[in-house]
Amino acid sequence: MPNSRNNDTRPDFMIALGLAPPYAAEDVKAAYLLKAKQAHPDHGGSVKEFNALQSAFDQANKYLEFRSDRRQWIANQMADYLAVGEVVSRLEEFGAEVTSDAIDWLKRSFGDFAQLTETITAIRLVDSPQADEMIAYMVEHAKALGQLSRLELPGCQVSDQAVLQLEAFQQLDHLDLSRTPITADALWIVDAILDLESINIEGTRIGWWTRRKVRKVMERRQETKPVTPFN
Repeated sequence: MPNSRNNDTRPDFMIALGLAPPYAAEDVKAAYLLKAKQAHPDHGGSVKEFNALQSAFDQANKYLEFRSDRRQWIANQMADYLAVGEVVSRLEEFGAEVTSDAIDWLKRSFGDFAQLTETITAIRLVDSPQADEMIAYMVEHAKALGQLSRLELPGCQVSDQAVLQLEAFQQLDHLDLSRTPITADALWIVDAILDLESINIEGTRIGWWTRRKVRKVMERRQETKPVTPFN
């Protein structure tokens, strides 16, 4: 989405990469590699910061590909689009509510083409006995869920073991496990997903002291959350 600060009309992903027009594929790659050295968790960055940079890089490449060869771009997107559609259909069969989004600049400028960039951003399943089965399916199709940021399972029959499988989704911001039968063992997921910003465990069998400790961890993460163009 264009950034209005200082009348800057560049897409946010180009701003994140530090690029100005005219845009070239080799410049996008060079800018990404330079910034990745700083953003990577192994070099003092965070998973969230690195994922934001990766998202900017992916969007910039799609932007250039679409503008240079629209027909080839559509062909390249089709496989991913069909895979996401299949996952959405299966999740809905489990009874889940699925939220998806598409690339902003395509929605604004080219309408229906944006549908081909649809990504799943949130999944909500309420009071279901099939949560473990759905999580197993999600892990199996993690590639199609690479932009999933929210997972809500209030009142579901979910096991500790299934919750721990969610480590496959390092990009998760929010996890709702309220009213589920989980125990404190499931909370290892907080350490496994270092950029998880909030977790709801109200109405579970987990004691108040453990809930307090988890809340403190979440508060510290919010305080130290890095500022990126995608926050």
